[in-house]
Amino acid sequence: MSSGISRRTFTTSVLAASAAAAAAMPATAGAAAAQTAPVPTGTLLPRGTALRSLDVIPSANLTSNPDRVLVASLQGLVAKTSAEGIFIDEGGPGAVWKNFLHTTYGITLNNAYPTWQQLLTRFRRLVRGYIRYDMTANPASVNVASSLGGPLNALIVDATQESSVQALGVTRLLLDVSDKDEHWAYSTYQSLFADHIAAELNPTVYYHLRDYITLTDSFTFYDGVTKWRAGVLGTLQPQATLMGYGNDETAMIQQASEEGVVSIPTDLAPNLSVLSGIHSTDGLTQQPEPAPTTAAKHYVTFVISDGDNVAWNLWGLHEYFTNPVRGSFNVGYGISPSLVDLAPGPLRWYYENASAGPVWDNFIAGPSGRGYTYPSEMPADALQAQAVTLNAYMGRGNLRICEILDDQPVFKRSDLWEPYLRQPNIDALFYFGPGAKGGIRWVNGKPVIAQRNVLWGGQTEEPELIDDINKRPADPTSADGYTLVLVHCWTKSLTDVQTVVKGLGPQVEVVTPRTLVRLVNDNHAV
Repeated sequence: MSSGISRRTFTTSVLAASAAAAAAMPATAGAAAAQTAPVPTGTLLPRGTALRSLDVIPSANLTSNPDRVLVASLQGLVAKTSAEGIFIDEGGPGAVWKNFLHTTYGITLNNAYPTWQQLLTRFRRLVRGYIRYDMTANPASVNVASSLGGPLNALIVDATQESSVQALGVTRLLLDVSDKDEHWAYSTYQSLFADHIAAELNPTVYYHLRDYITLTDSFTFYDGVTKWRAGVLGTLQPQATLMGYGNDETAMIQQASEEGVVSIPTDLAPNLSVLSGIHSTDGLTQQPEPAPTTAAKHYVTFVISDGDNVAWNLWGLHEYFTNPVRGSFNVGYGISPSLVDLAPGPLRWYYENASAGPVWDNFIAGPSGRGYTYPSEMPADALQAQAVTLNAYMGRGNLRICEILDDQPVFKRSDLWEPYLRQPNIDALFYFGPGAKGGIRWVNGKPVIAQRNVLWGGQTEEPELIDDINKRPADPTSADGYTLVLVHCWTKSLTDVQTVVKGLGPQVEVVTPRTLVRLVNDNHAV
């Protein structure tokens, strides 16, 4: 990875780096940006200002897409400096997180500003001016405006909203990007953007993630898997993070990994600017399980997929987790260690509401660490650094096992696993990459356990999986005595897992990931 330009104090001369930039932007914009203090940083990722209260606006009250963009922009600007944040309440799990912040952390909830006009009137003192874009004529201009809104402390305003915003007292036009694209924004204002974090976001995503983009001054683009994208990622600093999501999973993760950049799927994650405003890590502790006793059994553990996806963690996982059959069998869930910074409140909620005897819910780190990467594609020094940072996240999030997903059949590549298993907070790796057919490898005295089966609609259905597992040996000293099953969260539910569990014979025992690792260690299975 090449070293990028460090983010500098913003001055008028920096903003006027070219004649075109000088003509496009008033000098006052540079002065406004210079007055913005840096946001606090957690383990690695930026966080919103420590939170004391939330002004709640129902998402249903945002009736147009430009309104959604505007409120997310305002939300991110407010989170830069104010302990009074804005929360977009979508209902469902979002309402659960809002209420949990109130009951557990003492965050005051205020419903007195239910429209964007009222919110803007309340917080316009924190806005230096506005950037105009045109969603209809030029969808890419939404991302251009999002990129620049944070550095310039500017509200981003669609052309259709301009007169309404001016009527509320925000009258200073800092920049018009209505006819601009992301390439222009990057070539003209690269020095304004954060050098450790960027975002990949479809312009048709309106309020999800855009608040965190504004908070973090993240350059935002949606270019496909192109040479230009590789150049943008390559100029970020070591251990950089790419938020959001692109349009080709394997290719985009491969390219980011080659540049040493970790991707965190967050394109549909709302309210990160305020969820990250909880700075305490108190309560991020899973309930301990009793030490297992080895028996002549075949041991099975189920792990729910997509733990790397913070948007899934904040929405789909909660709905999955509330299935009424939960608590009738042991199960493991992948979850993102980056929630320690991005949303410690929801992470704590999962831990406090997990089943804790006689059956257990167990959380492990999603692939392939603090975010989605392919370890085989990462430069060796980047992989080493990521493992060290992951160790810090694992310690603070009480996560002892990490999932690995790769685009190559690398189960036998001990050199890739050594950086992970050198870390004191990582007890084991679960390998879900190509060529995973069961098996256990030992690296630094710790196991790498390969997936043996999936429960995945269209690939392996319940009857086939039941039959496969029941035929396996009850031999805890052998790798063949263990089955690790990846459950595809998008095509299978906990009810489907329960069907498999009920079909297993008496020689099979379903355990949590944590217990599986203990049994493998106790028996040094090979």
